Amino acid sequence: MTRNPIRDLTLTSVFAAIILVMTFVPQLGFITLGITELTLIHIPVLIGVFLLPKRYAFVLGFVFGLGSLLRALQINAGIAIAFTNPLVSILPRLLFVLVSIYLYKGITALEGKFKKSDVVIFSFVALVTIVGVFYSSTAIANFAGWNQATLNFIALILSTILISLYYAFIAGKKKENILFPSVLLLSSLMHTIIVLTAILIFSRQLLVDLLLTENVIGVLVAIAATNGLVEAFLAAVIGTPIILALKQVQENHS
Repeated sequence: MTRNPIRDLTLTSVFAAIILVMTFVPQLGFITLGITELTLIHIPVLIGVFLLPKRYAFVLGFVFGLGSLLRALQINAGIAIAFTNPLVSILPRLLFVLVSIYLYKGITALEGKFKKSDVVIFSFVALVTIVGVFYSSTAIANFAGWNQATLNFIALILSTILISLYYAFIAGKKKENILFPSVLLLSSLMHTIIVLTAILIFSRQLLVDLLLTENVIGVLVAIAATNGLVEAFLAAVIGTPIILALKQVQENHS
């Protein structure tokens, strides 16, 4: 497909505007859930990774990070204080774009290379889901003191539901389109992990003060595996139809 620089720049501007609107309109891009937030702003950034040259994808990542920084300065309370540090708000979003680009390239290279490549991709996403839910239940049990056996049973049921939803979502699509929801899922999880790691490295004491515990790693694991999985599946459900539609438009006008 022939690239159109003007179209790429226009699309980048539109996505950047969407990111800023989602950043500053309450409960749109950051949905508050107790001390944590469900983040949806990474979705237009990921769409840019699929549709735009790398340099424009990094622009969207920077706009995402800058918006997080400005919003944090505006709120300046709770966990938002951590994001007043550019190493927590901006750097992780640029790393997220980099990781997403290479995940896209890696899964694209894998897809179709052998007869059952789609099964391998599905199995990998399922494994990530199972491991994430399992460690979430363990972290919750350690932090909250809940019964581990009960949480393991809930984790088993939840893993089954999530994997079934993922399968149902990709089953009716062309084989090559398994690529999109899979990369969206994995990239979204990586975004959660990268941001929480940055908070742990650069704002650990803030977490201790907010959570009133030294076991901040356990809490972050629980957040990564709960919020992260929800964000990942929302990214796949919301992002895939948009990517397919925009790709079709690009191909029709190339």
